[in-house]
Amino acid sequence: MEMSFFFSTSGTVLFSQWKFNSIGGLIGSMIAIYALAFGYEALKFYRTHLISTAISIRQKNAASGDDRFTELTILSKSHLIQTMFHGVQATFSYFLMLIFMTYNAWLCISVVMGLVCGYFVFGWRTPVLSSVTDDHCS
Repeated sequence: MEMSFFFSTSGTVLFSQWKFNSIGGLIGSMIAIYALAFGYEALKFYRTHLISTAISIRQKNAASGDDRFTELTILSKSHLIQTMFHGVQATFSYFLMLIFMTYNAWLCISVVMGLVCGYFVFGWRTPVLSSVTDDHCS
């Protein structure tokens, strides 16, 4: 296994079944990796959006005196959905880290470009909520 960055048109990505040995295979893998990284940024935005929406609803309900929907419990639907999305986000982040650790420069470029483009599209609309936007692989 290489321990420095290299450019290659063959390799294995994450699973033994995901192999490429040609420029076409490399480009297809780069597109899939780009989409995974872009999706990671989209998921971060969506989780932040869900939290902001839940906070807003709770504040409105509390202001109107409706206490039925202001309390968050460990088994509430909102928390269970957030937990599921957190698991998906963590999985995406570890996949991206493992792809980067192949040291194939083409694949690393795909990861970075997907993250950058995803942040460009979603990042400007994201409110500051550090617990959701924390990256798992940094």
